Amino acid sequence: MTDRAAEVRVKPQELLLSLGGALVLDEYEDSLPTRVFLDVLGSLGVSDDATRSVLTRLTERGLLTRQQDGRVVSYGLTDSSRTVLREGRDRVEAVEPFHQPSSDWTLLSFSLPETQRDLRSRLRSRLSWAGFGCLRDGLWVAPGRVDLDPIVAVGAEVEGLQIDGFVASPTPGTDVARFVRRAWDLAALRREHEAFLDRWERPLPRDGDPVALFTLLGAHWIRLLRLDPVLPERYLGADWPAHRSARAHRAVFTSLQPRARADFADLVRDARSRR
Repeated sequence: MTDRAAEVRVKPQELLLSLGGALVLDEYEDSLPTRVFLDVLGSLGVSDDATRSVLTRLTERGLLTRQQDGRVVSYGLTDSSRTVLREGRDRVEAVEPFHQPSSDWTLLSFSLPETQRDLRSRLRSRLSWAGFGCLRDGLWVAPGRVDLDPIVAVGAEVEGLQIDGFVASPTPGTDVARFVRRAWDLAALRREHEAFLDRWERPLPRDGDPVALFTLLGAHWIRLLRLDPVLPERYLGADWPAHRSARAHRAVFTSLQPRARADFADLVRDARSRR
């Protein structure tokens, strides 16, 4: 893996989803030869076997289609993955992704048996993406007014699972800063922002592969967005680095996007011509 990819410690699945949202979604309706994905992730140090394994897993989860024409296998986005990626893209490309305009809080309560580990993991992932932190077992809180429909949709898969959500304002005398510190590890979150800045505020390598760098940038940015709940700034301190992270992402995104799109189109044409 490239030095920068190794530092970010991204997983192959994160890279594939980043590539799908950044350069495939709404650009390529037809499936793309496996070689396209192997080349992009290979330039980031991911082995062909690891890439093929992730492609298979995403297909089994209904996020990719698989087609075979002779010896050529191709993969494309499904309706489900397009919905997920569009939802993520709105946040990825937001001008102020870390600004919290609301003084309200969303509370969510649910109960799920430990035996439902896969569903519990998916539900927690949805909660994290929506900005929720855990106050105590089964009770989660998020800043602002959160759309709970995607979370309730996950819970609807289990008969009898009840998810309750409320929007509330703190009563006078409530130490909001205390429950913010309880629900989120602010020191760890600061380190994540500082790590992002350390990677992406530095000059890009002149001989770097734009497609690989753009894919890596997206994967790192999505992970940061997933971790940051967009808390009100008054609980974070004047030197909180989130807005600096947003500026760094915007600068690199703007610089890389045109070259990445052009190079990726060349890569797709070359892979399709080999059929």
